[in-house]
Amino acid sequence: MHRSHPLIVSLLAFASLGASLDPQIVPQHRLAGGQYVAVGQLASVYELGRDRSHDSRRAEYRAGTAELAIEADHRDIRLDGVVHWLSASILAQRGALWIRADDVSKTITPVLRPRPLAASASIRTIVLDPGHGGADTGARGLSGHVEKEWTLDVARHVASRLTDTGVRVVLTRESDITTPLEGRPSFCLAHGGDIFVSIHFNSGGPTANGIETYCLTPAGSASTDDPNARHRNDAQPANRWDERNVWLAHCVHVAALTATSAADRGVRRARFEVLRDANCPAILIEGGFLTNQTEEQQVLKAEYREHLAEAIARGILAYKHSLETPSHRAD
Repeated sequence: MHRSHPLIVSLLAFASLGASLDPQIVPQHRLAGGQYVAVGQLASVYELGRDRSHDSRRAEYRAGTAELAIEADHRDIRLDGVVHWLSASILAQRGALWIRADDVSKTITPVLRPRPLAASASIRTIVLDPGHGGADTGARGLSGHVEKEWTLDVARHVASRLTDTGVRVVLTRESDITTPLEGRPSFCLAHGGDIFVSIHFNSGGPTANGIETYCLTPAGSASTDDPNARHRNDAQPANRWDERNVWLAHCVHVAALTATSAADRGVRRARFEVLRDANCPAILIEGGFLTNQTEEQQVLKAEYREHLAEAIARGILAYKHSLETPSHRAD
């Protein structure tokens, strides 16, 4: 009998639990200028069991492979093993913890209930976008090497792994050429892309480290790096893929962290140009900081880049499998 990869099994395992429950039945309340849902009621709907934290400002739920851990006044939560960033902080009011309703529908539900996303899903072509290129070098590492070198190398390895499984793969650039940002989503459309994955490496202070994965900020929500959590209503064409965006990001992020043991900087939200106009689910992964001496030394090693590439491919395939496999067959 064909057996799925363990990552795929773990991502699918919770999808069939409580499938008849509709998260929309959780009552919403007007708090802090928005609609919020009580975390305890949400956990009940998702059959996550009892709060294990014994702390009025924290909540921790686990049921099988499903996990939800939150803390008052924090925008980062732990969801099924990795960090996710919300558009608004968790509230502690009326003797309970509250999560913004938009964060439930755009983050919690797609991860804990990916199965409804599978309707009419078919993934034939994957577009990989090696970040930067040509005159656009990207981040410069402490060694003098630049980002564009490693993004193309990793993308080629990802393409090789995916092609071996029979998936059609197209790269937005095959060599060291300048490729305008605005042309990358249109390239994806022209080549019939069903998934768009942009590959990058990060820059920051000397102590900044870890892997982060981005998907488009939903309309009316605040991007992760917005310190004031300003909610914007400017919908982008790719917001129609909000739910699939976050599920794709989750699958790839889980795989990347598992393979590299890197620090978890979370699944984040941003309105990057390569994500805004995508015609399909799209994410951008930052595979480590070239301005961190330890991480740059890892990236310089071909073995590390191959591990990262294999993980990205594995995450993409886990996403593909979860949308294309009937719910009664997780193995």
